[in-house]
Amino acid sequence: MMIFGILVVFFGLLFLGMPIGYVIGIVAIAMLLMGGVPLEILVQRMFAGVNNFSYLALPLFILAGNIMGKGGLTRRLMAFSSALVGRLAGGTAITTVVTTALFGAVSGSTVATTYAVGSVMVPRLQEEKYSNSFIASIMGPAGVLGLIIPPSITMVILGITANISIGSLFIAGVIPGTLLTAALCLYVAFMAKREGYGEIRTEKVTGREIWRTGRAAFFPLLTPVFIIGSIFSGLATATEAAVIAVAYGLVLAMIYRELDFVKYRDIMVTSAVTSATILIIISAANAFTYVLTVNHIPAMITDFFLGFANSPLMFLLIVSLILLILGTLTEVTSLIILLSPIFMPIATEFGIDPIHFGMVLIINFALANITPPVGLSLIAGCSITDRKMGIEETLPYVLHVLAIVAIMVLLIIFFPAISTFLPGLFK
Repeated sequence: MMIFGILVVFFGLLFLGMPIGYVIGIVAIAMLLMGGVPLEILVQRMFAGVNNFSYLALPLFILAGNIMGKGGLTRRLMAFSSALVGRLAGGTAITTVVTTALFGAVSGSTVATTYAVGSVMVPRLQEEKYSNSFIASIMGPAGVLGLIIPPSITMVILGITANISIGSLFIAGVIPGTLLTAALCLYVAFMAKREGYGEIRTEKVTGREIWRTGRAAFFPLLTPVFIIGSIFSGLATATEAAVIAVAYGLVLAMIYRELDFVKYRDIMVTSAVTSATILIIISAANAFTYVLTVNHIPAMITDFFLGFANSPLMFLLIVSLILLILGTLTEVTSLIILLSPIFMPIATEFGIDPIHFGMVLIINFALANITPPVGLSLIAGCSITDRKMGIEETLPYVLHVLAIVAIMVLLIIFFPAISTFLPGLFK
């Protein structure tokens, strides 16, 4: 009965439009009051939720991504992508996907990736007569590549919460991220040709142009190498690697000379607001998780799963279904904090590799980020395309993309080697 009451209040407040961090906090306070527990416990648990050195990586990665997004890296990555794939059918749309993948490997942020690439590419796509519904349905989902391709802020949060090696999660995302990038490129090429979108470049791309744009993009593309390399070499933790990313981004920004004081100020303000939003959600969710644990709710859910899911495969499919449903109603950070402590022990009971399970969660979180009505990446894609555009206007294209990502979820579940092969090489 308590679980039912919690769900009613939780989703009732969400449907009223209350921010998720406040929803979690209010439900936690209500449960503490009903249990006669002093509210001081709430403050203690909220503080404990973010009192972790590893969480310093979050604002640092966000800051690094914003510096690189406004420091000239996007334009250089776009030029390199255009030289590689611009002459193909739907070349500009393919360039958008490839640039997003490359920038995701630099920034680690989903929404930041969407806005950084979209601000440059959307006007070009509109000039080439791509429909706004198609543009938004590509910009948003392509942004989730920043969630899968390392380094990823979502992977940092999941690694800390579920006690999974962040470095291993980073390297595990390479193959799934590459496969999803290729699938999205094939899709946009097919749709562009079928719908008659875009202009096909007739001029020949020379090796000199590829060399020139590749050389300009070389140093930005070294960012994930420095980050992942420093972690796996043992020279740095994930937090220290985030410091390296910030310092490297500042050095590149000074070299390119595309940032002034006003832009630096905007970068710091944006990074602070984004970081605060995420950390508020994490702190509130930690207090909520404590309340659930005291009331033995995770144990009840665990017993239910162990009794219903009779195999690791069935468990992963059930988890994916739950995340698909909840992903339509709430954002990814709260899902990680609330559910990973519940699911992780069950995955261990079934003998599932933590890296494999982590990547199953990550791909599901990518799907949640583009699932209406609370898919933040899809909302960002609509916003960057047309401020007055609603999510419903992305139909039917977004349904195609959702199907592509859903297929990727199933591939990760049924073929664990996709996510475990590369991390296994570093053991």
